[in-house]
Amino acid sequence: MYYIGKTLELMGIACLGAALLFVFTNPLDYSESKLMGIEMGLLTLGILIFFVGRLIEKRQ
Repeated sequence: MYYIGKTLELMGIACLGAALLFVFTNPLDYSESKLMGIEMGLLTLGILIFFVGRLIEKRQ
């Protein structure tokens, strides 16, 4: 279970990094409102995945 928690933490950090990448570079040339929706979705998903992984890791 420890490795599952660590993997989820890394996936959460990757989602947060992807959100920052989309905001600063806008590689697909989206409009600002669509880009904000993608950013908020990735940030929310990343935070949730990270804390679920942290909970699983701390249970051990």
